[in-house]
Amino acid sequence: MRFFLTLLLVLSFAPWAFADEEPAPPLWEWGLGLGYIRYADYPSSDEYSDLMLPFPTFQYRGEYLRADDREGGRAYLFKSETWSLEFSGGGRLPLDSSKNQARQGMENLPLVLDGGPQLVWSSGRTWEFQLAPFLSAAAYGSYIRQNGMRFKAQLIYRWESYARGPFASPIYISGTTALEMNAASQEYMRTYFEVDAGQATSSRVAYNAVAGFLSNNLSYYQRFSSGRFSLYVGASVSDYTWSANRSSPLHKSDLNVGYGVGMIYQFGESAKPSISPEDTQGVINRYRQLRHDRLFPGD
Repeated sequence: MRFFLTLLLVLSFAPWAFADEEPAPPLWEWGLGLGYIRYADYPSSDEYSDLMLPFPTFQYRGEYLRADDREGGRAYLFKSETWSLEFSGGGRLPLDSSKNQARQGMENLPLVLDGGPQLVWSSGRTWEFQLAPFLSAAAYGSYIRQNGMRFKAQLIYRWESYARGPFASPIYISGTTALEMNAASQEYMRTYFEVDAGQATSSRVAYNAVAGFLSNNLSYYQRFSSGRFSLYVGASVSDYTWSANRSSPLHKSDLNVGYGVGMIYQFGESAKPSISPEDTQGVINRYRQLRHDRLFPGD
């Protein structure tokens, strides 16, 4: 942890001279990373978990599918100059309830994955607004069940700058700030806020979760890259003051703060350059173009 923070300070205060622009990244690249994150055990919990582990990385920046450290993972279904329809998602890590005081004696929380179409409005590569109804699935070991729906509205601001570091090597900096609002169905809320009568105690009354508003989230993320090495830092604040299930005995805090740092070393990459975000297109766009070409050859 101290190594990450020291390296971040060196990058932040190094005497940079600005370079012209970042070269086009490769179509794909792979590497290995090491990361540390601190996160709330579950939405509105007052207890936190720490996770530090190595992990493999793979990034792809194609015409229809992009999965990288700038825009996350998204598959384009339809895309115009300003609007796009994409497939994206998110999720939450599982929890051993025996390690959380509020959930002692309750079922372990599952790995929750959300996914579905999202409608996106973008202004160049700077501003973006996303609106999405995500289907949710909960994985209890090998057993997976439908977990209701989560609804997301998110406003994103992205920026980039380019610099020349103290050793004459170019350093590329990108960052993202996002404001997000979440609501969820009753089934989704039950995962985190429901207390069955059989799980009630003198300090944990029975509670039936309801659908409605879940949280406001503010997040920050920044990347520093030079050559094959990248350093990442991020933080998020989640506000549950308006949560529809604020009366649940499992609602322990109105505010959750999480953060993380990580680094990645790129070992291999494609010789072919990536498709720029401006040149990406949706599967529907491509189908319509092929259909037009068959009906009107030479047009």
